[in-house]
Amino acid sequence: MRKISAILGTMLLTFFLANSAIAQSNLNAYFAIDTDLATSGFQTSPQAVTGIGPTAQIGFALYSQAWDSAKGFTVHFEWDGALATFRTSSSPDMTDNDITINGAAITPPVETNIIGASRISAGEINSTGKYEISQAQQGGTASTTAVGLIYFLVLRTVSTFNTSTPLTVAASVTVADANAATRFLGTRYFYVNQEIDVKTSSWGEVKKQFKDF
Repeated sequence: MRKISAILGTMLLTFFLANSAIAQSNLNAYFAIDTDLATSGFQTSPQAVTGIGPTAQIGFALYSQAWDSAKGFTVHFEWDGALATFRTSSSPDMTDNDITINGAAITPPVETNIIGASRISAGEINSTGKYEISQAQQGGTASTTAVGLIYFLVLRTVSTFNTSTPLTVAASVTVADANAATRFLGTRYFYVNQEIDVKTSSWGEVKKQFKDF
């Protein structure tokens, strides 16, 4: 992940003139997982789904929280590649194409990525049990939107998967600000066919748990 983040930073420096005195940004930034894919915008929802069987699509959306400057980002996902495969319907944007995911047939709302529709890619890794991509704005000013869509991930379970098969997907995010300074925002988890202890946490508790810098 550090290699891709470095590429992202280099690319941003190439396309955007950095200030000589760089002010810190995104000090309170973090991100969250949303499994309510039929509702527009970020929704507080369980980070787990159950009753998932073979060749079924599963997934979630990542949303920014408390971002104040975003010119680019890197998303990194890891899971057991023997249990599920990456689907190309995954995207930094969401479209209204009908899809059956997490056990429900839905029509996702149309949502544009937090940094806008005009983007350039800084590289992609797509291997067994791992997917990573970096993107940056192509022109324009950095986004100051606090809460917005980062990425929509879709996986498909293998034919031998069943409703008692547990699967965990790890999601990590790095944000790059207007001056190409990157900030790693930690890792969160999505659980399939697992019972998890869901509790209401304060913003401070969430920030402390999932930020790592």
